Amino acid sequence: MTDFIDSTFSDLDEFYPGSKRKRKQKVQKEPEVKPDLTWDSKPIKKPLPNGKELEMFTIGALAMAVGRPIASIRVWIKEGYIPQSPYRMPTKPDRNGKPMPGRRLWSRAMIQSLVDILDRAGLLHVRRIEWPLHPQLPIEIAEAWNKIRAEETA
Repeated sequence: MTDFIDSTFSDLDEFYPGSKRKRKQKVQKEPEVKPDLTWDSKPIKKPLPNGKELEMFTIGALAMAVGRPIASIRVWIKEGYIPQSPYRMPTKPDRNGKPMPGRRLWSRAMIQSLVDILDRAGLLHVRRIEWPLHPQLPIEIAEAWNKIRAEETA
């Protein structure tokens, strides 16, 4: 049995207050299920002059691998804590015809070596890396990347 008050005011929820216009029906949306992306889920295949084809990754993948924002990686490169990327996508003109350099790319081995070096130093999961306290770290990263680059291009 329905209550008199409930039946009298049941249509109030259908209309906006003080209006004859009906409210939109609320539709329950299912939450989107995002795929579990890892840093190496979207490689870019790049042929090298020696005929080898490498899996290359963008700055976003590098940032995801070390658990830092992209802006931090850019600062690290600018300050010289990690070397410049040795590979780039081709240069393309922008809307005004000005040539824009292509995306910076790193190989899988380079990213993995950076992760390993930071992990060995105990800096992979810290909130902030105080680079001046670790003066040998940028040198170690540069040496590892130079060795990897020599192997990749040989």
